[in-house]
Amino acid sequence: MKRVFFLSIALFVGLTGCSSAPETKGALYLLPKAEPVTLSSSDISQRPTLVVRPVKLASYLNDSGIVYRTSETQVIQARNNQWAHSISEQITQRVVTELRHKQTHYWPTEMNNLLDQNDEAKLQLTLNKFNGSYKGNIEIEGEWLLINAEGNVEKSAPIQISQPLQNEGYGALVDALSVGLEELTSDIAKKI
Repeated sequence: MKRVFFLSIALFVGLTGCSSAPETKGALYLLPKAEPVTLSSSDISQRPTLVVRPVKLASYLNDSGIVYRTSETQVIQARNNQWAHSISEQITQRVVTELRHKQTHYWPTEMNNLLDQNDEAKLQLTLNKFNGSYKGNIEIEGEWLLINAEGNVEKSAPIQISQPLQNEGYGALVDALSVGLEELTSDIAKKI
């Protein structure tokens, strides 16, 4: 009888120990960072500044959950696979860094309230899609505007990028979004 009692207690303790073990909730993701550019201050001062404004995202994208389109009309926002940091800020930082590498006309910089950037050219990206798709690819869609120092649109272009996922899963989705951003910044660099 004692043996059954002790076995019951051991089983109970073992089961409650398992049930209180932390469950894996998913993962947090960051876009891979681009390599920073190191230039002398004289090289930087020879280029006009291009203020890259914070990327505007459609409201359904501007949250922590990674977005995936499940049909032509339905999107889901992942609960367990999320951006570790604001996706708008991550995209803005990548655009600044990659444009510093890919073109030599401007010195791209993030918007900074401590600096007087009113008389500088500005780049505004608006994204309506930055997500995975049931078709096995990622979608990046929207437009970019180059606004001159006087506040007039100097150049603009639509954005429509699709990249296939190399594997299944959210890691592959984030990698494909990163490749899509590289394509976007290359396109912008050629046109500005």
